[in-house]
Amino acid sequence: MPASFLSVVSSLRAVGEPTRLRLLALLARAELTVGEICAVLGQSQPRVSRHLKLLCDAGMLDRFREMHWVYYRVPAGGAARKTALQILALLCQDDEVLRRDRKRMERMIAARGRQAAGQVPEADQEAFCETLDRIVLNELAQEPVGMLLDIGTGSGHLLGLVGARATRAVGVDISSEALRLARARVHGAGLSHCELQRGDMYDLPFSAPIFDTATADRVLAGAERPVAVLRELARTLKDGGRAIIIEDFDALGAGASDGRERGTNPIAILRTWCTAAGFDCARIHPVDTESGHLLVALAHRAARTDAAA
Repeated sequence: MPASFLSVVSSLRAVGEPTRLRLLALLARAELTVGEICAVLGQSQPRVSRHLKLLCDAGMLDRFREMHWVYYRVPAGGAARKTALQILALLCQDDEVLRRDRKRMERMIAARGRQAAGQVPEADQEAFCETLDRIVLNELAQEPVGMLLDIGTGSGHLLGLVGARATRAVGVDISSEALRLARARVHGAGLSHCELQRGDMYDLPFSAPIFDTATADRVLAGAERPVAVLRELARTLKDGGRAIIIEDFDALGAGASDGRERGTNPIAILRTWCTAAGFDCARIHPVDTESGHLLVALAHRAARTDAAA
């Protein structure tokens, strides 16, 4: 839908200043803190903060807090993002000022990733292989990914892998350090439509079923209430939405604090959990990797009338 006359005037007025236009170009590519923006632009924090406030007041930027940091970004969807991209399309991307800004931002994001990697346990950073990636992508190849939710996003590998095919993607994790590492990964790869949010997998920060696809990487075996996690995931999915669930075969079979019997078949456990949470489990793949034995499940969100029945 075309924007109103006044909203267009407000947007153009907000970006009609050199520093603010540079800010819009940067924040359409990544989520950055004030300190990071100051380092890229070489300007003082009070000056940058004033420009950010004007852009936020005009609806051209989103502002959100995550523990000790406040991040800014161009909205990941909606009319404001379309307006921002239309304005930025008028710019020559080889402009020397914009090119220098991008180079500084890329170096800063890379440094952020190196710093965050030192704060995230190595086991939580990389546990993927080409075989696993291929299975995940093959399972999702039958229809568009659409809006994607990735819970327990960790270092952002799965978010980057599947998010590259999504119209919009959101990664959620309880660890701020992991999210900083994930930002470095996905934004360093140019996936500006991917956003990261700190959140609890038992209480996801979404009030409606807005996602077409969801992914969950090894979050259930160690959870106190794995079915509750899956129910919360199902709550955010549209009817018929797909979920890719990756779990550790041995960890499921070893038993956990949810009271299941030790030694129960891990495939049966995962299928039972999915059914209890309102999913129709289509298939489960066993996958052997160098780091262990995994299960990859494809499940669909049952229609809510069916689930209620």
